[in-house]
Amino acid sequence: MFESLMGFEFLLLLCSIAVWGGTGFVVNHLKYVRGRDPSYRRWVRAAQLGVAIGSSLIILWAAVILIIMLQFGWLYVMDRVIVVLPLLGLPLAAVRMVARPKLSRESMDRHAKQSVIVTVHVMFVGAVIALWLVAIDIPAIPNLRDLLIYGGALILSALLLSLHHGRRLRIVDNRPPKRIQRIARGALYSILVLGTALAGLVISMRMSELPGTMPMVHHRTADFGGGDILEDDHMHAHHQGQVTGTSGNPVSVTELKGPQTGIPDKKYVLSAETKTLRLASGEAIEAWTFNGQIPGPALEADEGDLVEVRLVNKNIASGVTLHWHGVDVPNGEDGVAGMTQDAVMPGESYTYRFVVNETGTHWYHSHQQSSIQVQKGLFGSFVIRPSNQQDSETMDATVMAHHWVTPGGREIAALGLADTFQRQKVKPGTPVRLRLVNAGNLTQTFTLNGVSYKVAAVDGYELNEPGTLTDSLLRIGGGGRYDVIFTMPKTPVTLTMISEPDPIGIVYSQDGQGEPDILQKGTVLDITAYGSPADTPFNPSTDFDRSFTVILDQTYFGTYNGEAGQQWVINGKAFPETPTLMVREGDIVKTTFVNRSFADHPMHLHGHHIQVLSRNGEPISGSPLVLDTLNIEPGESFEVAFLANNPGLWMDHCHNLDHAQKGMTMHVAYENVYMPFAIGSDTGNHPE
Repeated sequence: MFESLMGFEFLLLLCSIAVWGGTGFVVNHLKYVRGRDPSYRRWVRAAQLGVAIGSSLIILWAAVILIIMLQFGWLYVMDRVIVVLPLLGLPLAAVRMVARPKLSRESMDRHAKQSVIVTVHVMFVGAVIALWLVAIDIPAIPNLRDLLIYGGALILSALLLSLHHGRRLRIVDNRPPKRIQRIARGALYSILVLGTALAGLVISMRMSELPGTMPMVHHRTADFGGGDILEDDHMHAHHQGQVTGTSGNPVSVTELKGPQTGIPDKKYVLSAETKTLRLASGEAIEAWTFNGQIPGPALEADEGDLVEVRLVNKNIASGVTLHWHGVDVPNGEDGVAGMTQDAVMPGESYTYRFVVNETGTHWYHSHQQSSIQVQKGLFGSFVIRPSNQQDSETMDATVMAHHWVTPGGREIAALGLADTFQRQKVKPGTPVRLRLVNAGNLTQTFTLNGVSYKVAAVDGYELNEPGTLTDSLLRIGGGGRYDVIFTMPKTPVTLTMISEPDPIGIVYSQDGQGEPDILQKGTVLDITAYGSPADTPFNPSTDFDRSFTVILDQTYFGTYNGEAGQQWVINGKAFPETPTLMVREGDIVKTTFVNRSFADHPMHLHGHHIQVLSRNGEPISGSPLVLDTLNIEPGESFEVAFLANNPGLWMDHCHNLDHAQKGMTMHVAYENVYMPFAIGSDTGNHPE
């Protein structure tokens, strides 16, 4: 419903521009006809019809905005009400009170014509600015500056139009132009408008190009969330990096590392290299791999282990890093190119060392050109087991969903390299734990048929008293994980990932045979109402030190880094103009996420876990949800909280990595931390 309403709003504004533009052309023609002219009444009737239709469109637009506000809340429409509504409502009021009565007269003098033409043309300008604000330059969290700029533009246009049409009417009264002159004048104006638009597009594309070198975190976009302000004069460049704090000695991200001495409990080497691999169907793909395999080696550790991973780049020309998705490592081990380290180039190596203090299903992937490198295969699973877990006969399997692109450009869904249904032998009575990992960009839907089961954990966090499920659809956003547990029956069990054109999955059976039995009908599991409540560190009434509002949006058209097209924005801006959420160590932080776009946005905060407080304004009713990747569907809003207990500079971005690459990236920055790294074409660091 939300997408339909927002799409309808866009169409109404588009139609308004067409109608008011046409009406503006009609009333402009009144300059050249007199009341006694036989065509005068035809032009007047056309103008009256245009005013009636145009007024209806604006009123209908306002009704749609009211419905959205009543259905979804103020945060979804506040820019429309505060900024856009005056741009449409005030000119419409002028048209209804000034132009409409004069169009009912038998004839009009020069001054009456001027008032009609100016009010209708100002209405057209208001509609154009309104569409601009909805489709291109969204004032998501409006302020006085927006009102002054766009309100001022409307007032200025009214003054200029009044002067222009007053002058033209005097000229026409004294020396009526010939038809050919009017046609030539109209053509010239059209060429000027089109040329200005094209020149503006070219200039905008050039101006949108990101610098060759720039810091990833910018103090000019600092948002303090209503908490203590970190003085700007202390937020200055330090060495090659950017300080984001106030007092004390600045700390580099390179100092925020794991233990650099001691014998590691788990030690791995991951070598990044290109390789041609074949999917189960036989389709060849040009993959980028860790240790020559897809997914990369399954890393395992026990809670409290010191883990050491040496990354070797054999031949990935653009460089590579390792990010530990869902593991709250020290900032210097986070593996973000240009923020916590430089990309590891061919022939180079880099060693990560950190202690794992959480448990559950996680994964790792490159955070250098992540929108490209993850898609090409630089990822793998990372499972951390509880320190008190006893060895058991549980079948514990990680299933990683992904979409591959063939050399011919065809996209293929797969579980690992399996793009067809696979068979696996499991002894009846065996406890089974399936760790479902979505390593792709888009939300994936899984089903399990042939057995009752439970979702035991989400993003590695165990749920409290999860209920038994049989016919649920499990929707997992990009980067998210669900752990599913069941006891193997004597009959086959089918795990399915719904994909186009055909579903894929695994059939588990006691003989390793059997045909898929796909769940034909089910309901999406509402994970916020699943399981039983329990005590949590935070709740909606907690006294928060900082509270942020993050509105996820899209532009229908825009320019970003020298390219034109649809953009993904946060609070109306694309990176690097997105907000930097400023925190102090020890702060209790609340963030309200609002998705006003037409796509899912799995928001992933590095270095921390968030607790979900509410969804769509209602406190969650199920098990406590502690996540590292929050999938927000169109029309959804979430309140989440976290404790700022891991100092550093941290990415907080959409894990549809194509969206992040197009600008849907922001940061959480602790005071007094800086980075000696930079991003940009001159640095070789490209985190997204």
